[in-house]
Formats: sequence, structure tokens, C-alpha cells
Amino acid sequence: MPLLRDFNRGYRHPFLFGIHYLGGVGDNPRTVAELSMSKYSALLRTQKHWWTRYKDESTRNAWRELAKLPSITFVKTPSSSVEVELSQQQIEYVLDELAGYAALRDTDNQCQVSCFERIWEADSLLSAAINDELRVSLYKLEHLPTCTRSCDGNTLNLIDPMLHCLVYNRTLVWYNFRTPRPLPSPPIPDIYTVCPRFALLPTDIFVDDSRQVKFLSYINNLHRDDHTSLYTLLETCLTKFLPLFEHSLTDLHRNNPLRQRIPGSCRYTIWEEPEAPEYSDDEEGWSAYERDMRHWVMNRPIELPSVPHTGYPGGLEDRKFLVSLRGRKLQVIVDVTETRLRPQGPGFAGGAWHVKGMRNERIVACGIHCLSADNITPVSIQYRMAVTYPRGFSPGDAGATLRTWGFSDGDACHQYIGEIQLRKGLSFVFPNIYQHRQTSFELVDTDREGRLLLLMFYLIDPEIQTIVSTGSVAPQQKDWIKRELEHALSSHLPIELIDVIFSFAEGLMDLQEAEEYRDAFVDAQAIFREANNNYHFCIPFDVWNGPDFSFTNS
Repeated sequence: MPLLRDFNRGYRHPFLFGIHYLGGVGDNPRTVAELSMSKYSALLRTQKHWWTRYKDESTRNAWRELAKLPSITFVKTPSSSVEVELSQQQIEYVLDELAGYAALRDTDNQCQVSCFERIWEADSLLSAAINDELRVSLYKLEHLPTCTRSCDGNTLNLIDPMLHCLVYNRTLVWYNFRTPRPLPSPPIPDIYTVCPRFALLPTDIFVDDSRQVKFLSYINNLHRDDHTSLYTLLETCLTKFLPLFEHSLTDLHRNNPLRQRIPGSCRYTIWEEPEAPEYSDDEEGWSAYERDMRHWVMNRPIELPSVPHTGYPGGLEDRKFLVSLRGRKLQVIVDVTETRLRPQGPGFAGGAWHVKGMRNERIVACGIHCLSADNITPVSIQYRMAVTYPRGFSPGDAGATLRTWGFSDGDACHQYIGEIQLRKGLSFVFPNIYQHRQTSFELVDTDREGRLLLLMFYLIDPEIQTIVSTGSVAPQQKDWIKRELEHALSSHLPIELIDVIFSFAEGLMDLQEAEEYRDAFVDAQAIFREANNNYHFCIPFDVWNGPDFSFTNS
């Protein structure tokens, strides 16, 4: 795993013990108005050829009406939802801001910013022919013994990176051409971000100066000799993904902080609060006073922060640093899943909020390619981000925090930042500092089978020390090694002697043992996922105790 000295190196990651930080961790919170503006902008950027139409006044008039859609005006908060009516000034800001998003579009690679900042998407990375060839090749894997089934019963893991994983104190690792030896458990800097028993094994790749990808080591659980053409197809697909990864990492880079459309905080225009009863034993009076106070806190006139009165200032596309992955050795984890719904069977219930991996792997960004979505209702990948406490409110002023940022006292410190509807041929990359989950879906035609096939690449942080990979771990699949041994020696030795030689092989797993380790790894990930919520993405907001209370009464 990355050494402890790498903890503060590289890109931002979600493997922090967030309760050590007063006021939470993550990005600055967005006002509910800005979250509505973000949804509105994302909707406009799904319109056909929006980048050539956004200046046309008749188009802008039609798009202004879209700001009134319920999907835009209702903003989900950690504990409920609020209704937001965008002002005309805010609508014009979003329309003018499209110039910045148009300038950000990568026309060479036909990709653009997706539903939220740092998330990039492309509709046609792969040709239809390559997409179909890749899909057919992957479907052949479902008959292999290494194809596993997830606990939901509907999802097949065609390439499962958790099978034959790195097992500390057991898996043999090569160091500088010396005799391979088991890797000890990593040092544990906190109680939950590091797994002491298991880690995923990425594949080493090389990206040349023209962004062509070459696998330098095997993909775990995918035999290279048996699937040569599939390796070539995966190299082609990953090559196409490189620009998306570069754009996402550029936006994630510490030198390119996110700009906020609406900085600042609210202020009240009227301060007269209800008067308390004159006598302490006036129970009815105090009950009425408490009721009036609750109403006053939530409804007194307030001036909410908004966009600058001068409108969109320009410069959305400006970047101080551009990330390039050309000419570099990188590490990726390959994961392929297919969710298959049977006729008259149950639908997919939806996934849990999560990030990929743990601090052992330091996955920085995830790429997903939708190979097929057949006979299923609409399904999306949703996102939320961890945020710090808002600033600029009086202690205990839940009315201000709820109406401005959507936070009530005790709410989890995260905000919902959008979703991407999956469709065949869609590719997208997002940073692993965002949690994501897959929504539920069902069959459209209940008499036919439904399928959702996803190919995923998880990029290891390229700015930290490389981690243990398949480049330093020989295949642990016992049947692979036995087959190679028989192929090499069968013409020279009897099978009985080959079996004797094979019995001395170390560091191997049969399928049953690998599945037992996988199940234990899945359990460890579930424990981490719950802890990651508690200590990073769902830190409770304390309206009485924040990093500062600089609210002004003016």
C-alpha cells in the first residue's frame, strides 16, 4: 500500500478520519439556490448541440422555461427537500455561463463536463462496432468459474477484482527480483481507512506520447492467453478513456479549486423577535412563545446570498494546471458487472452510497462505460459530496442554515450534486472523493430478460508511490499454474511427476479458497462503507458549534 508519507501527497481522497476536523471535511457547501442552478445548467447541457445554440435568443427563451421544472426547483437536502425558485438574474447567469462550458468542451475527444464539476462524459468514445465486439467478448466470461455473483442475486461479476485479491501475510510478492515472500499487513494509521487483511491488485499500464495504452501485466482473473483479443479491446477502450481521466484530474487538482456561483451568507432584514412571557410560571404563555419563536426563526424576512449583480463574470474554463498522463506508467483496476433481470422476477433494488476501494489502493477516479442497457427502466448513477459546515451564521440559527444551505441541526454534512442516466455507449469519469450509487430499475417488458452491462476502470492515484500490482504478484489461480506446468512438461515427464512438482508450488489458491477470501473482503468493505459514512460523508452538522461565527447583524 502507499507508505504513510504518501498520505498528504497526491490528489484529494475520501480516506480521512473526518471527525478530527472541526466543521467536517470536503468542499465548501453550496447554497440551495446554487444546487438548483447546477441542476438547471446540467439539464441545458443535455440538449442536443447545446454548445452551438446557447447564444440564440429564441433558444434561450425556451430554455428559460426549463428553470421552472420540478426537477430543477426541488432540491434534495440531507434530511428532506426544499423548493427553490430561481431568480431571473440566476437564470441569466446559468445561460451566460454556458459559454464557459462550451469553451471547456473537448471537441477532439467529444467529451464535456457532465452533471457536476469534475465529472466528465462522452456519448461516443467507442464506435458501435467496437462496443458490440467488446460486449460479445465479455459475455463469454459468464461461463468461467471466476464469474461470481453479488449478494443481490441479480448481478454477475464477469471480471471480479476482489477474487484472488492480495492477501496480506499470504500472497507472495516479488521485490527487486529477489525470492518472493508474503507481504505483511500495512501499518494502520487509524481505525477504519486501511484494510489489514486484503487489497485489490491493479494492472500496470503504460501510456505512450500519443495516449495509446498498453497493459504491462495481467488483469486479475482474466487469462491473457485465453483472451488475447479481449485484452486488445480493453486497451482500446482504456485509451479512449484517457482524455476523460485527464480532464477529471485537472479539475480535481489542488491548483484548480472549484469556484462557487454564490459565495457569502445570508442576512436578516428584520430582527424583532417575539417577546417572552413576563412571568416564569405562565405555562400557556411560554408554550405560545416557543411556538411563535419556531415560526419566527423559520419565516422571518431574510436576504439570501445570490449571484453577483453584474452577472456571470466569465473565466469558468480557466485552469492554472493541466494534467497529462502521456508517457507515464499508471495502475488501473478492471471491473465488469452485468445486472440481469429475469422475466417475472424481482427488479434491482439499487446500490448503497460508496466510494471505490480503501486507502490501501488510493483510487483517485473511476471510469464507467455502459455497454448495454436492454429492456430496463431508466437507471442512473447518483452523486453526493462531503461538505464542511457552512460559515456566516449565528450559533443556533437553524432558520438561516436551512433556508440558505439546506442544513438543519444534526443533518449529515453532504450535498446531492446530480446524476447521470445510463445509456448504451455512454462513458464517464468522476473523482473518488464523490460517493455514488446506482438507482433501482425494473423490466420494461416483464416477459423478456433485461440486462445492464458496465465496464469500469479504477485509476490509482498517479502522484503517489505505486502499489503492489499484478506486475509484482504472479497469478494466484491454482488451475492457471497447473495448466501452464502441464503444458511445459507433459512432453518430458509423466503426469504423476508433474503433480509432485506442482505440490511444491506456493502462494496459490483454489477457487473455493479464493471465494472465501472474497467473501471476507466484501464484509470488510461493508464495514468500511458504514464507517466512511459516519466519519467522512455523514458527519452531523452542529448548528451551535462551528469553525467560526462571523454572522453580522447589519
